[in-house]
Amino acid sequence: MSNDITLRKVRLEKNIQDSFFLDVYGKLIYRDTSLTEEQKFYLLKLALYFLNSEDVNIQRLGYRIILMYSNLFGDYNPLYDVALNLEYIPITKFIENKHFLSDHLLESFSNLYLSAFQENFKIDGDGKDLYRSKGQMSLNSFSNTDGNIAIVAPTSYGKSEMIFRKIVVNLDKKICILVPSKALLAQTKKALLKNETIKNHFKKIITHPDMFKSGIHPFLAVLTQERLQILLRKNKELYMDLVLVDEAHNLLEDESRAHLLAQVLLILQKRKSDYTVNFFTPFLVEVKNLNVFNHKIEIKGNPLDENMKVERYYAYDNELKKMFLYDQFLDRIFEYHMDNSFDTDIDFILHHKSAKNIIYLNRPVHAEEVAMKMAPLQPRIILTPQIQKVIESISELISPSYNLIECIKSGIVYHHGGIPDIIRLYIEDIFSKYPEFNFIVTTSTLLEGVNIPAEKIFLLTPVKTPGYLSASQFKNLIGRVCRFREVFSIESGDLRMLEPEIYLIKGHYSREDFALMSFYKERVNSSKKIEDSVDNPLLTNSSNETDRQKNLEYLENMEPGSSGLVDVVQPESIIGRLCFENNVSDFNIIKNESILSSNLTVFTTTHNEMIKTPKALLSAIGSIFFFGITLANNTDNIARLQEEKTKNFYEMFIAWRMKGSPYPLMINNFLHYWKGREEERDPIIYVGSKWGDEVRDGHKKLFVNISQKNETQRVNLAIAKIKEEQEFVDFNIMKYIEILNELGLIDDDFYDQVKYGTSDKKVICMLKNGLSMELAKLFKEKYLSFVTFDLEQDTLQFNLDIINKMKEVEENEILIFEAMSNL
Repeated sequence: MSNDITLRKVRLEKNIQDSFFLDVYGKLIYRDTSLTEEQKFYLLKLALYFLNSEDVNIQRLGYRIILMYSNLFGDYNPLYDVALNLEYIPITKFIENKHFLSDHLLESFSNLYLSAFQENFKIDGDGKDLYRSKGQMSLNSFSNTDGNIAIVAPTSYGKSEMIFRKIVVNLDKKICILVPSKALLAQTKKALLKNETIKNHFKKIITHPDMFKSGIHPFLAVLTQERLQILLRKNKELYMDLVLVDEAHNLLEDESRAHLLAQVLLILQKRKSDYTVNFFTPFLVEVKNLNVFNHKIEIKGNPLDENMKVERYYAYDNELKKMFLYDQFLDRIFEYHMDNSFDTDIDFILHHKSAKNIIYLNRPVHAEEVAMKMAPLQPRIILTPQIQKVIESISELISPSYNLIECIKSGIVYHHGGIPDIIRLYIEDIFSKYPEFNFIVTTSTLLEGVNIPAEKIFLLTPVKTPGYLSASQFKNLIGRVCRFREVFSIESGDLRMLEPEIYLIKGHYSREDFALMSFYKERVNSSKKIEDSVDNPLLTNSSNETDRQKNLEYLENMEPGSSGLVDVVQPESIIGRLCFENNVSDFNIIKNESILSSNLTVFTTTHNEMIKTPKALLSAIGSIFFFGITLANNTDNIARLQEEKTKNFYEMFIAWRMKGSPYPLMINNFLHYWKGREEERDPIIYVGSKWGDEVRDGHKKLFVNISQKNETQRVNLAIAKIKEEQEFVDFNIMKYIEILNELGLIDDDFYDQVKYGTSDKKVICMLKNGLSMELAKLFKEKYLSFVTFDLEQDTLQFNLDIINKMKEVEENEILIFEAMSNL
C-alpha cells in the first residue's frame, strides 16, 4: 500500500491542532532539549515515515526533522543514515570527520562498501579532497552538455567551476562571459586568471570594448551587456561562438538593462546563427522563460531537486515587541516568548547576531545610517597591524572622514553601489578574511554574485526598488548565507549552518503597512507554486506585446536583420543611425530625426572649431540633441541638462574628470562647490532618490539642504556623489559624446581626457585593461620598469616582482590588493 500522506493533510487544522505531533515538533522548532526518550523516538519514527512519502514536500519535512534533531542533541547517527540514503555526501563525510570516533566505522564489508561508494563523489578542490552531493554531481555532469543550456543551481553548487570548464574545453572559440555589473568584471577576471590553462592560453582577457583589436584569436571577453553592445557596434564583423550569461534571472525583468541583454543576444544570433549560449542562475522555475522572442534556440534545463539546507524564517515586529518563526512546511506561525524587550531594530540584531552577519536594506543612505548607528553599540575591535593598514589605506585613498573607517573600528563594513568599485571589492575581501568583522550592511549589490561568509541575514527593508523582493530575488539573497564552503569546512564548519537563520524585521526602516507573515507566505510557503515573473517584453513568454514591438523595432535600427521584423522604418540620416547604434532612448529617434538633422546642420554651420572644452561640449549636446526635442517619460535625469544650473555643474564635473582627479581632490571640489552654493543662499542640492531627504516641487525625496549637513556628512555625501556622477556621465552623457566624436566634431585629445581622465596612451592602456586610475597613475609614476606595453594591441604584461616591490616600499594596501587581482 502506497504512503499517501500529503502536506495538505498534515496541515489540516483538525489533524494537527492540539496533536502530539505539533507538541513535539514545536519543541524542535523552539530548540527545546526537554524532549523525552518517547518523544524523540516518535519524532524519528515519524521522520522516516515522511521520508518515504511520495509527496516531495513531506519528504523535505522528514529531512528537516532529522536535521533539527541531530543538531539539537548532537546525535548525528540519524542524519548520517538519512544523508547517505539521500546521497548528501558532503554531510556524511563531515560527520565522519568531525563527529564519529575513528572506530565508529568498523572495518566490515558494509562499511568498506559505503566508504568506497562515497569516494565516487570526491573531487579535487585546490589540492584538497572535496565531496559533492548527488545533485551537485548530476549538475556538474549536465554542465558538460553541448548546445544551449541553462544551469539553475543555488549558490555553492560550483557555478564558477562550470563556467571555467566551459572555457577550457572551448579554447579555440570566441567566448564572452556576460556579467550584470561593472564591479563583477574585475572579480570574474581575477577568478579566471587563477586557472592556469585559461591564463596561459589567452593573451588578454577583454573587459573593455576598446581593448579589442580585429584579428585577435583566441578570444575571451568578460563584459556587461552595455560593453558588449558597444563592442559589437564598433566591430560590425565580430561574432561570438559561445556566450556564458551569469546571473541570467536578470533577463526576466522589465528594465532597460534586461532589454539590452535580450537585444545583444539577438544581435549575436544574427552575426552567427549557430552560436551557443549558456545561462547560469541561482533560481529559475522554468528555463523556457529565458527564451528571447525570435531567438531561435532550444534551451535544455537541469531540474535539480535537492535541499541540503533548510532555512529557519524568523520575524520580529518591533512595534508589538514580538518574535515569530514561520514554518514553511506547516504554513504555521510559532510565537516566541521574549525575555528581552528591544528598544530598536538594531538592539534586536545585536542580541541575535552570530560571528558573521548580513544586514540588508534597500537604500544606500539607510545602509550607511544603520552601520553608523551600530558602531557605538558594538565593542571596539583590537586594531591589529592588518586592521590598522586597512584604516590607513582607506583614509589615504578616499578620506580620513569616511564613515566606513569609523564602522571598521567596531567590526562593521557597509557595501552599496555608491562605494568606489575597488573599495567594494576590498570590503568583500577584508570581511571574508578577518574574523574581527561581524557585520556587513548592504543593499541589493549583494544579489549580484557577491560571495562572502555569513551565518545570518537580517532584512530591515525586504525591498529592491521599486517593490518588495520577488520570491526568486529573496531566495537568491538568502542563499548568500551559510555557503557550503563554510558549512563543511574541516577547520570551522558546523552542520547547524544547514539551518540558516533568516530574520525579517518590521520596524523603523520598513513600510508601515508591511505584513511580515504575508511576505513569507508568498515567497517560501512549501506548497505554494512559485512562478517566474516574465516581465521583459522581449521574452517569448511575456504578454507585453506592445512594448515588445517597440523594442524589436529599436533593435532592427540598432542592428538591421537581427529582430526578425520586416518593413521597419529606418533612419535616413547619419545622426539618426548613430543615435540607434549608441542606444539613445531618451527620445523617439525616428519622430525627432528631422529636428536632429536640422540641429546638427545649424551647429556645424555656426561652429568652425573642434569641441575641446566642457562648456562647448555641453552646449553642443544641448543644441543638437535636446533643442526642440520631446523627451520620453522617465528621463528626469537627462532632462536636467536643459537647466542652466545643472549644465554648469556638469561642465565643472567633466573638467574635474578630465584631470583624472583622485578621490580626495574630487571630494574637496564638491565641498568647495557646495560651499559656494551655500554662500549664494542656494543650498538645496539635487542628489537623487538614493540620498535625498528633502522634497521640492512635489517630487520625491531627491534633494538635500547642504547647509544642514556638517563637514563629515558632506564628505560622505561627496564620496557617494562622485561615484554616482561618474556613472551618470558614463551611461547617460557618454553616448552623446560618442556620437559627436563619430561625427568628427570633437578634438581627439579632449575626447580621451573626457572618456578616460587622461590622454596619456600608457595610462589609457592600463585603464582599458581594468586598472583603476589611482593604480594606473602609480604604475606610470613609479613602476613602469615592471610593465611591458603593446599599445597597438592595447595589451600589457607585468613583471611579477612588482608586487614584492610595492610591499617593500609599503604602498597603499588597497592598491596592492588591486594589483594582485590583475596579475
